Amino acid sequence: MTDIQEQKRKNRVNVYLDERFGFGVAKEILVDFDLYIGKELEQSEVDKIVVQDQANKALQKCFRLLGLRPRSEKELRDKLKEKQFDPKIIDQTIKKVAELGYLNDAEFARAFIEMKKSKGKIAIRFELRRKGVDDEIIKSSLEKYYSSDEETGSALNLAQKKLRTYKKLPPFKIKQKLGQYLAGRGFSWDIIKDALRQILP
Repeated sequence: MTDIQEQKRKNRVNVYLDERFGFGVAKEILVDFDLYIGKELEQSEVDKIVVQDQANKALQKCFRLLGLRPRSEKELRDKLKEKQFDPKIIDQTIKKVAELGYLNDAEFARAFIEMKKSKGKIAIRFELRRKGVDDEIIKSSLEKYYSSDEETGSALNLAQKKLRTYKKLPPFKIKQKLGQYLAGRGFSWDIIKDALRQILP
């Protein structure tokens, strides 16, 4: 190893082998592998260092994403794939994040449902499926965290707000428009009928 130079990015350095650029790593890797100028490195050691650095980067990427909002396992996997991490590193990283307690699709579903209660269960179920959450987790979470009374209340609240827009229309047209609007928000017909019954004569 002929040189170690700091990168513009904080906490990262470039390592030069035989006066040629070898690889870039986090500074902590220097400590982990006891790297210093003049140390001889076998190719197998270089490979281990690069893999460890990639694993660290993948883990930090996950923590940054989770710091913004909860994520499902599929969402994290997709983000790591976008960054072109090796599939083995992605699997190891997801496993580690889960073991640390930061990844749990059941907890993600609970948090997601709490945030999305202005929508109907149909819409929430669709969005959770798109995020890769298992159907059984979705079903049990919706039953546990979003009661029919809450869902009807959400539909009623939306309908009351939207009603002002349609006041000049005939009653049958108001009902039709509100029904279409609530259906578009992911409410079932039973919930829609219940909500409309409470606000329309």
